[in-house]
Amino acid sequence: MAVRQVVRVCAALVVAVLMQAFAPAGARANVGSGACGEIRTAALPLTSGKGQAASRSGQIPGLGSVAASIDWDNRKQLTLAGKGFRVTRTHTPLTREVELTIAGSGDAPLVVRFGGVEGFSVTKGTQVVRGTADPLAIAFLISGPAVSAFRERIGNYERRLIAGGAPARVDDPHADGFLLAGAFLSSLAGDPTAVGRARDLITRRIRGKVRAVGFQFKDCVTDYELYLLDIDEQRTNCLEAANSRDSWYARAADRLGCEVEFMAQALAGEGQFISCTALGAIAG
Repeated sequence: MAVRQVVRVCAALVVAVLMQAFAPAGARANVGSGACGEIRTAALPLTSGKGQAASRSGQIPGLGSVAASIDWDNRKQLTLAGKGFRVTRTHTPLTREVELTIAGSGDAPLVVRFGGVEGFSVTKGTQVVRGTADPLAIAFLISGPAVSAFRERIGNYERRLIAGGAPARVDDPHADGFLLAGAFLSSLAGDPTAVGRARDLITRRIRGKVRAVGFQFKDCVTDYELYLLDIDEQRTNCLEAANSRDSWYARAADRLGCEVEFMAQALAGEGQFISCTALGAIAG
């Protein structure tokens, strides 16, 4: 089956509500409105599964096998499978919830939720931590062989990007999403510079390279990247406000709140990118 889809894309409009849901007190930012335009994607071969409008699978060099799907309710799901782990990222526009799940054989899945009715939470087995007020309790849950295997894969991919050996690809937004997800897990586990390092690698590539992508997806990639730069600026402002707190414990909680907000926006923005490309950025 082939799909030719017309979508309306706004460079800096995707998750205004998510931004307000997670911003720490005194560090809220407004989403700037970007220019909206109509983009017509190319006809793409897609497959349909049970409960799915379309699905597609492929490979991202340095990361592994990736599968993506769009459900009939516009729910988007992206999965990365590797040795010892399976990472699934889901964006549900209806509830404005973003979910990150890391699962592996013989280990309770780790589930991180952003937005939705209950806001931010981290769940592993029967243990649940809600909100960002207790970073130490959250760090305790970021464990297990599947989480370790995924973080190791992302660490290797990060070093590959640092070496400068990865050419620009149309699926870069999907690779960026997994890079940020791995970095966010590391930050939850106690590495305060992890998200910043991933952010630096992504923005350096956006600002410093001419994009070598297919014409039919060029506007989708550009709009996503402009949006990412916009929320990155908001993250910077949020961290500055968090660092001005007198209490070191309050600073840690507020900084985590900034990273939660940034991740919620970035992963929801990738969901908009999937709609824009009609899954066409997943290379076989």
